[in-house]
Amino acid sequence: MKGITCRRRALVIATVALAGVVAAGSLAVATAVAGGDRVVKFRDTAGPFTNIWGSCGAIETVTVTVHGTVFFDESGTWVRTLEHASYDSVLTGPTGKSIAFDGHQNAEFTAAGITTLTGQGANVRAPGLGLLYQDVGRLVFDVTVPFPGETLFASAKAVSFEAFDPDKLGAAICAAVG
Repeated sequence: MKGITCRRRALVIATVALAGVVAAGSLAVATAVAGGDRVVKFRDTAGPFTNIWGSCGAIETVTVTVHGTVFFDESGTWVRTLEHASYDSVLTGPTGKSIAFDGHQNAEFTAAGITTLTGQGANVRAPGLGLLYQDVGRLVFDVTVPFPGETLFASAKAVSFEAFDPDKLGAAICAAVG
C-alpha cells in the first residue's frame, strides 16, 4: 500500500484492534455484565498520523476519533458494536497547496460477521475543480470470509473494498493539491 490508507480499511483495523482489547479485557467485561451492565462505552483519539498519497507525494496529517458502544447478551457474550469514526485531516501537495480531507462514518459490527458502514468516506474537493472523488453511502459486507470480505450491498456512491483503487484516489488528491 506504500503508505496509502483507505479510511474504511483504517476503520476495520481499528475495529480489529478494539476486538483484541475487548477479548483481552474479558475479565472487566464479565464483571460489568455480572453487575447488570450489558454495554461498554468507549472513546479514543489517535494521531496525528502522516500518510503519503499518490504519485505527487501529497502528505496527509490525520487524527482519528472513534467512540461507540459494545453490547453483550445476558451471559456476557459479545453481540454487536456500534461506532462513530471521525477522520479529520489536511492534505498538502508539493506546491504547498492544502485541502481539508475528512470522513465521518457510522459502523455496526455484529457477532454474525456482518459489518455495515454508513456515511462519508474519502471525498476530494478542490476549489475551482469541484468534486474529484467521492465515497459516500452505505456498504454492507460479510467479514467471515477472507479479507476484504464479501460485499453484500453497496449504495450507488459507496466504494466497496473490491472496487477501491488507491491510484484513482491518489490521482484525485494530486489534482487537488498538485
